[in-house]
Order: sequence, then C-alpha cells, then structure tokens
Amino acid sequence: EYGKQWYQRRVRGNEHFGIGVVEFMAAGLITLAHNSGGPKMDIVVEDAGYLAASAEEYCAQLVRIFGMTEGELGDMRRRAREHVRREFSDEAFRDTFIAGCKEHLDVDLREIECFSDMEEEE
Repeated sequence: EYGKQWYQRRVRGNEHFGIGVVEFMAAGLITLAHNSGGPKMDIVVEDAGYLAASAEEYCAQLVRIFGMTEGELGDMRRRAREHVRREFSDEAFRDTFIAGCKEHLDVDLREIECFSDMEEEE
C-alpha cells in the first residue's frame, strides 16, 4: 500500500522488465519511469505515465505532473490501471500464452488443469 502517496518516480535505467513500475501504475500512482528497458518498451504508454532519461527531463516531467489538475490526475490514474489490467493480468498472460503456443501444440489446452476454466471458443 502506498498510503497518501500519489506519484512515484523510478530512476533506475535499463530494467529488463520493471515490475515496480507495473505495481505503481496498478496502484493508481502517477508514474515517472526511466526512458529505457521494459518501462520504455512494454509498460509506460502515452497518457498512462511519463518517461525521462536525464535530470533535466525528470525535472520537466515533474513540473508537468505537479501542474496537473485533480481531473487530469484522476484520468491518468484510471488509464494506468486499465492499461495494467489489460496487459499484465493473469487473464492477459493466459490468453497471450495460449495464442503463442496454439500453433505448436496439438492438444486442447482446456484439458490441462491450469487452463480447465477456459470457455469453449465459438
């Protein structure tokens, strides 16, 4: 839990994924992450967080964040949570895994216990 915290900055560069950044966004924190690695490639998307690489860029983005209205902050929090839920949920992982393996597996994945709750395709 992040208590009264409403934004989070992450300055570590070249993270291979950046699970901390995903957690910040899922918690509804306005996120400012390093413009490299996983946060740049897979996590922070337009209108759901900010990226920066240099001290100057971090300062400029913080000024931008601190100047946002409550409505803008709320909208960004909502978009960040929706993005994380859509891209990084258990269901998203399952669907992506199945789609990626489907052409290589000659088995009904619903027969595998961890996928047994899948619905029939129509």
